[in-house]
Amino acid sequence: MTMSSSSGSGTVLIADFVNVDAAGKVNIIGGGIQFLGSDPKTGLTAPFAVYVNITVTIPSFEETSAAVEVLLVDADGQPVTLGGPEGENTIMFQQDVDFRHPANPEIQQPPMGFPGTSNIVLNFPGGLPLPPSATYEWVVVLDGSRLTSSTFFVPGAAE
Repeated sequence: MTMSSSSGSGTVLIADFVNVDAAGKVNIIGGGIQFLGSDPKTGLTAPFAVYVNITVTIPSFEETSAAVEVLLVDADGQPVTLGGPEGENTIMFQQDVDFRHPANPEIQQPPMGFPGTSNIVLNFPGGLPLPPSATYEWVVVLDGSRLTSSTFFVPGAAE
């Protein structure tokens, strides 16, 4: 399906910890981070998680999946890349998401057009090596259209 931002809505939240349990409930601890601490000795940010929720209107007889991308960008809107053993890597998550409700013959299905949702959790238990004194943004893209974002700042040492 080619979804646009008008057929979907999204939420991005930066937190200390996030998980989705077996029942599909989201558990968030320390949510709403705007200032992400860093350790000058290691060059790493504090551990954190990114929670993304996307809700879409499912058309009655059309394709029900969409391409979802979660991308970390800098203050200039450029993708953040980090060095690794195989070269530079962009901090990005991509996945095709099917927004249909799971079929279970023992449970009544919602009516056609009932919104579909998807939860994405990105955990960074060791933090990320992001340069301090900089602003970053997690951007969510749905089928090529920017859906939502969340901005945060990594403070440096006071001068």
